[in-house]
Amino acid sequence: MSRSVEPRAAIIGAGLMGRWHADAIARIGGRVTLIMDPNLEALTALGRRHPHARLVTELDPSLVASLAVAAHVCTPLATHAALITRLIEAHVHVLAEKPLTESAETTATLLSLAAGRGVTLCPVHQFLFQDGVRRVLRWLPEMGMLRRIEFSACSAGAAGDDPASLDALIGEILPHPLALVAAMLRLPVARMNWQVVHPTPGEFRATATAGGAVVDLAISAHGRPTENLVRVVADGGSASVDLFHGYAVRHGQAVSRRAKIAHPFVLSARNFRGASVNLVRRLARREPAYPGLRELLRAFHGAVARGGVSPIAPEAVLDVAMARDRLLSRLDRRPR
Repeated sequence: MSRSVEPRAAIIGAGLMGRWHADAIARIGGRVTLIMDPNLEALTALGRRHPHARLVTELDPSLVASLAVAAHVCTPLATHAALITRLIEAHVHVLAEKPLTESAETTATLLSLAAGRGVTLCPVHQFLFQDGVRRVLRWLPEMGMLRRIEFSACSAGAAGDDPASLDALIGEILPHPLALVAAMLRLPVARMNWQVVHPTPGEFRATATAGGAVVDLAISAHGRPTENLVRVVADGGSASVDLFHGYAVRHGQAVSRRAKIAHPFVLSARNFRGASVNLVRRLARREPAYPGLRELLRAFHGAVARGGVSPIAPEAVLDVAMARDRLLSRLDRRPR
């Protein structure tokens, strides 16, 4: 990216994701010009990594607008709507961690506000920009009729062991599989007739059908080891993506006895090769975590610089938010 369109970014929230966003900005040739966080310890720690950034403890949208073209909102979900509103009103482009807001209604309001101000507003659905997911999206048209999409996440990311924290984790993870399903089926996920199972806090399963395909989303705060996987099954074969690492493996449609015997060995070999090649690539790129994030940032800042469209269309953002609302409304919240 040339210096004439060098991304100048403000990081709003200096916690874990703020650190990764700031690192990704630097890796794509940009510059962190402002960091905001009321936590002085986190603020100064990130400031040491980006010594030319202005450090502030409170949001001043006019200051952000004077120092940066875009702001990366990496704060807790409950703060998103107010912060994003103020930034949009100051004509600052916004890339925000998912979920974009706590409800589809608020998301729609912010998208409308952004459109009215000529501002780009985009959530961090970085899985869509991973090498492995992009590869599967290219494979799908030649794989024949899609029969199943299976997503499985076992996460250790809950803020605590209380029921509210465990279920909040489900709400934070849900935008990822919903965005993936929408991209793979090229259909609105909010219109699907979802069936939800919620046996205990932190355990969630949702299924739906679309055309000839069954969609199965499973999220667990307790299952181990941790994993983040998506698998598609079609008439012409199957493919899977390790979303933690960002690589895909494809399998053919052979049904012979010999293919059955060889399958576990072929599967292991393809996974080993895919993981090894992916590891080498990520080491070369110095990308230890969150594959896809840099590519999303590059697309977002490129769109901002060119005055182009958001890398994730507003209608797709709202569709995911509406589907998330509907799924979360089905959780069994009765006292246990």
